[in-house]
Amino acid sequence: MIHHIEYTTAERELVLLARKLATNRDVLYHGTRYRQSILKTETLFRPEVGVDAVSFTRSPEVAAYWALLNRDDDEGRGSIMVCDRQSLASRYKIKCNPQVYWHSDTTFHDEAEEQIFDNVTKIGDHLIGIVSGPTVKLSQRHKILNRESEKMMDARLQQLECQMIPRSRGKRDARPASARQLDLFENRTRAVFLVEL
Repeated sequence: MIHHIEYTTAERELVLLARKLATNRDVLYHGTRYRQSILKTETLFRPEVGVDAVSFTRSPEVAAYWALLNRDDDEGRGSIMVCDRQSLASRYKIKCNPQVYWHSDTTFHDEAEEQIFDNVTKIGDHLIGIVSGPTVKLSQRHKILNRESEKMMDARLQQLECQMIPRSRGKRDARPASARQLDLFENRTRAVFLVEL
């Protein structure tokens, strides 16, 4: 018999926090295990494998599912980023993906997915807040893989910065994500709601 997946108690607890943060606003959720890296780079990168899009969802349950799904190189804590949909739509084209995600031949969940086929930069401009689950202790192998993941993300950020440097008239002062701009982002995140279990 075909059926929708059941969400865990931990997922439902994270969902309650995300819903409370969103209140009645038009939001999109992004479940992640890389909160610190995203805040550091201020970028949601398109994946290098699979669908070439940053995925959001209208469902906090789906965001919680992906946030709490352990990965080999994650930071040890699941988080849901609550973003202003209209703010994202003013900068990026958002495409709805009506397909469901199949876990097996009989188990699925409707992801209520919305995709942006671009790297989402200056994520702080669109962020309403972040809710996070408990931190889990990382194994030594996990820590090594996490450091490698951070290096890859830093390299992608450098590549993105190089692409954004104006080539005409030799302007170099418009380079994004400089140390000063990252400081401004860190100051701005203090005004963003951070809720942790």
